[in-house]
Amino acid sequence: METVSLPNCVSSTCLVFSFCDKLFGLMVKDIEAMDSSILKGEPATGKKQQKIDVGLMVGNSQVIFEKAETSSLTLVGKAKTKEARQTIINPDWNFEKMGIGGLDKEFSDIFRRAFASRVFPPDIVEQMGCKHVKGILLFGPPGCGKTLMARQIGKMLNAREPKVVNGPEILNKYVGESEANIRKLFADAEEEQKRLGANSGLHIIIFDELDAICKQRGTGASSTGVHDTVVNQLLSKIDGVEQLNNILVIGMTNRPDLIDDALMRPGRFEVKMEIGLPDEKGRVQILNIHTIKMRNFNLLAADVDIKELAAETKNYSGAELEGLVRAAQSTAMNRHIKATSTVEVDMERAEKLQVTRDDFMGSLNNDIKPVCSSSEMKPAFSGTARVISSTWFLPFFLLHMYLVGIYYMYKFII
Repeated sequence: METVSLPNCVSSTCLVFSFCDKLFGLMVKDIEAMDSSILKGEPATGKKQQKIDVGLMVGNSQVIFEKAETSSLTLVGKAKTKEARQTIINPDWNFEKMGIGGLDKEFSDIFRRAFASRVFPPDIVEQMGCKHVKGILLFGPPGCGKTLMARQIGKMLNAREPKVVNGPEILNKYVGESEANIRKLFADAEEEQKRLGANSGLHIIIFDELDAICKQRGTGASSTGVHDTVVNQLLSKIDGVEQLNNILVIGMTNRPDLIDDALMRPGRFEVKMEIGLPDEKGRVQILNIHTIKMRNFNLLAADVDIKELAAETKNYSGAELEGLVRAAQSTAMNRHIKATSTVEVDMERAEKLQVTRDDFMGSLNNDIKPVCSSSEMKPAFSGTARVISSTWFLPFFLLHMYLVGIYYMYKFII
């Protein structure tokens, strides 16, 4: 390999080198001093390497290449850039300030399945033959935090701005337009992967109400079959012949049973995570999140016990708990409103506004009721209940048969 310096470069950091009868441009970004103990054949001391301006390249110097954005090269193996090894997690991200209550286990499971391979150095992942997860499906009752989870994943990752799509927005009355809308979502990722290869950034696409466009093929009542072709287009883009390795598709639905089976296999929506109703510990976290501002500004009365509220709100979703806090706040504010010929706020009393336990209990009893039931209530129809129901059913069945027999006997005698 022959290397020459370019005269027009500042500080002689631009080079041209010949490799396999081809010329390549090279820019030296920085130089780090080698541990002197390595030259002596001794183990490395582990000291942090310092950057220098001038150095001498020797036989065992390590050269790390970075691919320029305009380059058409593809770096492989251990020659890959340090830039490609940077963490995919946003460095400014704080896990403690996520604002997701009651979903700690779900979030850790998603991180383990979907992001562990992306955080690891790419050369080690390549040597293992490991492929990144391309799809996550979040499902569960409404109001349990699916959209919030997807939004926080988008903020957490050091990736392009997520594309958030409501399922029905994909559909179009004109032939072929629905499929074109799917292709447009993946166009940026395709273009960047062709241009940058392994150095391409991560592109996140979030589908809300996924069941609206990805129903089981062959079950649609429409004669156009537009749902079937949309599913086919999505299948080919996520894991088709020309595979994309720089995408992460997050789907959200309340009805996972309606989604086509081909989307649920590994390689597509591989990670399936149920976001269910929060338990008591989760409800404590959610109520603390929604009352922290009131507590900081001394607007929450001392008699409000968050643990008591969590115990009283069994089967409440995260959205219903947020609604409960809003209802209690409205009740407290309503006490300081004068409703005469005009509506006025009593400013003297409003300065002493506090949300009390009675406000929460009143809203709990009158305003906000749970819509869904948790898995704890599923075994309500137990074996004992079956015995009781059959015990009550048997006399009524025998009485019915007796009356029917009397009717036909009477008819026969007549």
